[in-house]
Amino acid sequence: MVPAALLAGLLFARAAAADEVVKTYQDPAFNATVAKILVVGVHDDFGIRGQFENAFARALRAVGAGGEPSLYSVGGVDELTPEKVVAAARRAQADAVMVTRVVDVQTENPGATKTVTEYFQAYSKYGDPLPVSTTYTVRIRSDLYLVENQARIWAVESTEFEKPDLFSVVEGIAQALTAQLREDGLIDAK
Repeated sequence: MVPAALLAGLLFARAAAADEVVKTYQDPAFNATVAKILVVGVHDDFGIRGQFENAFARALRAVGAGGEPSLYSVGGVDELTPEKVVAAARRAQADAVMVTRVVDVQTENPGATKTVTEYFQAYSKYGDPLPVSTTYTVRIRSDLYLVENQARIWAVESTEFEKPDLFSVVEGIAQALTAQLREDGLIDAK
């Protein structure tokens, strides 16, 4: 039997280490920093794309780096193309473009019941029903390209574990990507 203190410690450690960034590529020949990044969130939903791009650009600016959402210069109605993205990056005077896309989403309802019988066993008709909560685990892929020659210089896969809503996922990814860019020496930050 696991002591309660040990179990609580393990659960806390899991929660504290919930977000993960794994570097999959870094160009060994690139030994500089980028001053401004055009943020491109590849997503069919313009609202989700805008939320991510704005959050990531804000996170970059908060540490003293330059960041600009692409939705203002590329738009959201037309299809994203390399030509449009590079042209937008040049207009924004960005020296790099970060392209991010969702790779996998897992949705869990830990309190949800699967049958009517389970429902009535779990919830008394005299008690207040507990709200069913949903958590999301989202894995994304981010690639950083130089505008000058369009070469990829860095890539990561990020996972946000068991977030209660889309806002938490987006904010977590923005913070994790910014921290990893700083750690890898790709942005000058205060």
